[in-house]
Amino acid sequence: MRRQLTAFAVAAVTAAAVTTAGPAQAGPRTKAYTEPAWSVAQTNALPGEDEIRVISVAPTGSTWAAGYQAVDGQNVPLVQHLLSGQWTTVTSPSSTLGEISALSVSSSKNVWAFGRSDAGTFAARWNGTGWARSTLASSSYYVQDASALSASNVWAVGGDQTKTSMHWTGTSWEKVALPAPARAVAGVSSTHVYAGGTYKSQPAVMHWTGSAWKLANTPKLEVPNPDAVGFVNDIYAPSASDVWAAGGFDWSCGEDGDDVCDQPFLLHWDGTAWSTMTFPQGYGTFSRVTGDGDTGLWLLRGGWNPQLVHVVGDSVTSVTAPRPSGHDISLTALALQGTTVWAGGVAFPGGDPDDPTGNGLYLRTG
Repeated sequence: MRRQLTAFAVAAVTAAAVTTAGPAQAGPRTKAYTEPAWSVAQTNALPGEDEIRVISVAPTGSTWAAGYQAVDGQNVPLVQHLLSGQWTTVTSPSSTLGEISALSVSSSKNVWAFGRSDAGTFAARWNGTGWARSTLASSSYYVQDASALSASNVWAVGGDQTKTSMHWTGTSWEKVALPAPARAVAGVSSTHVYAGGTYKSQPAVMHWTGSAWKLANTPKLEVPNPDAVGFVNDIYAPSASDVWAAGGFDWSCGEDGDDVCDQPFLLHWDGTAWSTMTFPQGYGTFSRVTGDGDTGLWLLRGGWNPQLVHVVGDSVTSVTAPRPSGHDISLTALALQGTTVWAGGVAFPGGDPDDPTGNGLYLRTG
């Protein structure tokens, strides 16, 4: 997708205007275009409950997913690998890893999974034949996102409660200070790693230059409410000159202040300057962003029965995510594999069933 946009045609449920700011402008599409269709690709049928939390695709195309499975009343790690178009359960790390909260893959022999149990916070690396566990912290550090560049260069961030990132150097985990708490991290190279979070109520992007984390000079966004706080929830970085940060503002609202209002946004770095896109309020912030395999982006908006938002050229289209018949769904993962986009989460029977067990769910384009 080309850089900054100045006018959008907003389709489906999105009816209000998108506001933008930035020095450049993308032209409209010049060829016929068919909106990619989403479909339910697979619903897991594992014993007990399971959920897909994250999907990661290596530059080689090796595609993995992870989350948890309930076994004998305990949530244990679940890892699945895309093989011949089917998501197949493979050997998972030790149950002491707990539920997998983050996953990053640089090759089929360098798969990193992260989790936390009462004993501490752990990472596990799959080297093609087995899992090797390492300890990040003995405290309550929670890995919210990770980025594996190689077997000796892995980054992890811990969400809103800490300004410490963790860096694997090949032999040990090192603590590295961040300018602000980070929910997301994405690496391009050893000198171009990007983290996203919040700083002084504004969305924040941080750049690892090879020696330190620095706050990026992102534009200050108009705050939609005096109590609103802006967060970057996810980062998609195809290159050091094409970095997308997705998130939103949220604040308490309603007559008694017990509702949550929100407004999503996108930030973009084109190698020279940052630009912004602000979207209509309502239906949640952007939780995930990835490419569409061509010139656009897909974004995940909302939790239960969410929207999938497609941005291409000068148009924005929002579609309600498909779901298995008679089920409600929650999506938490989004990733691009070649020209196919995968979404992952969980499907629960609708209504008030006798057995409300959830099953891991995959959606796909194409």
